[in-house]
Amino acid sequence: MKKLSIKMFLSFLLMSLLIIGAVYLCICFLVPYAGEKKNEEYLNEISAQLAERCMNVSYAEAEEMIDDMALREGVGAKLIDADTYLKNGAVVELFFPLRLSDRDGEYVLCVTGGAYRTKAFQRSMLLGLPFVAALAVVLSLVGAKIFSYYMRKPIVRMSKIAERMAEQDFGWYCPDERDDEIGVLAKSLNRLSDELSSALSKLNDKNLYLKNEIELEKERERRRMLFFSGVSHELKTPISVAIGQIDGMREGIGVYKDRDKYLEKCSETLKGLLDFINEILLVSHIDMGDVKKEEILKIDAILDEETAFYDDLISERNIGLVYEVSDNVDFKGDERLLKKALGNVLGNAFKYTPEGGKVSIRLKKEEDRETGSVKTELTVTNAPAHIDEAHLPHLFEAFYRADGSGTEGSGLGLYISAMVFELCGAEYGIANTEDGVEFRLRQ
Repeated sequence: MKKLSIKMFLSFLLMSLLIIGAVYLCICFLVPYAGEKKNEEYLNEISAQLAERCMNVSYAEAEEMIDDMALREGVGAKLIDADTYLKNGAVVELFFPLRLSDRDGEYVLCVTGGAYRTKAFQRSMLLGLPFVAALAVVLSLVGAKIFSYYMRKPIVRMSKIAERMAEQDFGWYCPDERDDEIGVLAKSLNRLSDELSSALSKLNDKNLYLKNEIELEKERERRRMLFFSGVSHELKTPISVAIGQIDGMREGIGVYKDRDKYLEKCSETLKGLLDFINEILLVSHIDMGDVKKEEILKIDAILDEETAFYDDLISERNIGLVYEVSDNVDFKGDERLLKKALGNVLGNAFKYTPEGGKVSIRLKKEEDRETGSVKTELTVTNAPAHIDEAHLPHLFEAFYRADGSGTEGSGLGLYISAMVFELCGAEYGIANTEDGVEFRLRQ
């Protein structure tokens, strides 16, 4: 900032010297007696004008005008008759013949001197030059101080704010409400701060989103690895059983001599294996996003169809059914996948309800107090039933069985249901309640 003050001082000094030089030149051109030649021309001009005015006036009037000009211009001027002028042979700078109204004969206007005035003027100008130069220096110093302070204060403030901006601190603003270029710069800096802050916030949000996506993809990859590890394990058992049965029948060993019986068992094993493979393919299609576009469905119609599928099981186990399902309830999703997901949920509810138990299916619309939008809510409760709290967080994982038997089902039912519900953007969960085990779905 010291450099700015020095630059301002030199600029003011140069400007002052230029102004002084211009003033001196103007004085030299405009003041009549600033130079000898100009002084002579000026003296000749005013003397001729005076002689013209004195022509044919009285002697007293002529003398009055001559004395007035001599006093005003600082020159020697007098009126003498022509005979005296010729007799004395006076040497004057300027003379003008003229006639008077109250005197006979000719008179001469003699004008002398004036050169000393030019010299005095030039001497005065030279003597005053150092004082004027000193005044220019003082004024330059004062002007530079005032100007540099006026410029330095907002610049220092903006420099500090720029340093904070470089450190990604955008909570500072330039308070300069000026209409000049500094004010425009301050406003531009404030706008830049806002835009950088906004851009940085968006970048942080995108970075956070990308970080979450990376973590999510890692989790998906981990789940895929676990899934395919489970798939290989689940496939190995039925394939080994089928191969063992076929080899036993081919060799006619022991009980396998009854080929018709074990061919039927082998067929059932392979059918179960085919169903398992179909479920694996369904998981793969959902995971890859290879599903139909979402559409508005009537979930009550799907519940009617899937519940009717278990009528025989309900009658066989004497299960009490409470079915409170509203009509024409909209739900967004893929119809084929939603049927599969809800079928798995209902199948587990009826399957794990003991004989004489009760299953409650309730579907309703309710208004969300926070958003004011209408939500669809489905609850499926089977009683009496209870699931160990340690198993609840894992029920929607692939190949996880709460009973630990590992003998019934593929272990993919609730896993597929969870994938479908997530695809629909719905909230879901299973919890123990006073009435039994409750599944809740909300969209």
